[in-house]
Amino acid sequence: MSKAQDIKQYLKLLETIKNSRKEGNKEMAIPITRGKVESAKKCVVYGPEGIGKSTLAAQFPDPVFIDTESSTKELDVARYPAPESWNDIITYINDFMEAMPGKTLVIDTADWAEALCITYTCSRLGVKGIEDVGYGKGYVYLSDDFTALLRKCDELIAQGVNVVFTAHASMRKFEQPDEM
Repeated sequence: MSKAQDIKQYLKLLETIKNSRKEGNKEMAIPITRGKVESAKKCVVYGPEGIGKSTLAAQFPDPVFIDTESSTKELDVARYPAPESWNDIITYINDFMEAMPGKTLVIDTADWAEALCITYTCSRLGVKGIEDVGYGKGYVYLSDDFTALLRKCDELIAQGVNVVFTAHASMRKFEQPDEM
């Protein structure tokens, strides 16, 4: 659903509520439900290299990996061929949406996928680096391209497929100003 459709739907809902209240209707205009709502899960497994992020993601039901860094070689899991480009990742997600070869899609890892997305965005814009577009603008384009992937993942979740991203934590030394 596009942003314009979301806004139209929201405005229509507000109008329904407003009209319901004008008529003195004491009943709730918006239905309220209670209890757990079973749905597919969307999560990020985040941690330092070698801690077992892929192994944990493999514990989800019937996982299929998009293994961007070839980290699942020692795991007995289903996987697409290692993507060489951002288009490969999008193609694999589209294939998963059509074929539904599993109950969980694992993108392992988000940071390596982001690197492929940066290469794609720079190529699309005809620049060498993401910052060559102008102050902060390259990151806006990058965000748009990565958001397209996230929307596809939301479609999978709506179809009952779990989506798991793994991501690396990076250790950085932080010094207090008085310690410098």
